[in-house]
Amino acid sequence: MKILVPVDGSAYSLKAVEAACDLAQTKAPSSLILVAAAIEIPELGEGRYIYDKMRAQAEAALARAKEVAQNCGIKPEVLLATGPSPADEIVKVAKDEKVDLIVIGSRGLAGKTTSFLGSTASKVVTYSPCSVLVVKTQD
Repeated sequence: MKILVPVDGSAYSLKAVEAACDLAQTKAPSSLILVAAAIEIPELGEGRYIYDKMRAQAEAALARAKEVAQNCGIKPEVLLATGPSPADEIVKVAKDEKVDLIVIGSRGLAGKTTSFLGSTASKVVTYSPCSVLVVKTQD
């Protein structure tokens, strides 16, 4: 089973990494792909500065998620995606890598809102080419 886990550094995404590791250990052989998206919009005047900040945040999120996976005994593949929409990049990676399952946190860095799912998770669920497991944390 090929499992994709989008990460952004939030507690929600780290909980998704833990859940994906549990699945990977029970569905052998499995591979785990961690992906973080850095928003890149070249048309913006200060786009490069914003992109550099987003890329650094994405790289830090990937490093932390990789550490969590390795602590569970899983050696993940790590991908940094760039584009105007994190959800679109996650769906694109899922298609390109032909993953069997996406495991995503119900929320991201924006945290708690009035809706059940965050906007990225909602879009991934809607447009994913495969099944999506949404992991909730106890608030």
